[in-house]
Amino acid sequence: MHFIIGAGGEKDRASLQLYTRSREFIPNETRLESLPARLQAAKDILGKNHPRAKLRSSTSTYNCMGLVFASRRTWVDPGYIRLILRGDEYQRVANLFDVQIGDIVLYSDNNGKGITHVGIVVEIIPQIRTGSFQFKVMSKWGADGEYIHFMEDVPKQLGHPCEYWTDRR
Repeated sequence: MHFIIGAGGEKDRASLQLYTRSREFIPNETRLESLPARLQAAKDILGKNHPRAKLRSSTSTYNCMGLVFASRRTWVDPGYIRLILRGDEYQRVANLFDVQIGDIVLYSDNNGKGITHVGIVVEIIPQIRTGSFQFKVMSKWGADGEYIHFMEDVPKQLGHPCEYWTDRR
């Protein structure tokens, strides 16, 4: 195995030149596609465990952060989410009733100590009886595929919804 010093950094020719609006570099890593058999196995397992989630694309070349912030082109570690939110001037949405289509939802690990996942709100479904909403989100489940799913319906390791952000002005 070869290790590259500074992999994903600004001088790594294999990473994308990806910056926030405030010109802060976003470390990222380009990855090769997984074998078709691996992608199919992931699709089968996730389909059984999350039958209401709809597979949109089966690829391993980007992750959830790459979907949301890099046009499906690369992997970005979720540890850079605060840098991106600040650098791209996102605003936190404090009230769940103010979330709109196109806003993003952050997921936290079960200890609440770190952001593990991010998705884009693509549908808001009013719940007349309760006066609340259900949200559908588009997100990338690691190296296993891009899904449209109910906000809470993600693999356990991706965590649970914890914050909502918008780039609306």
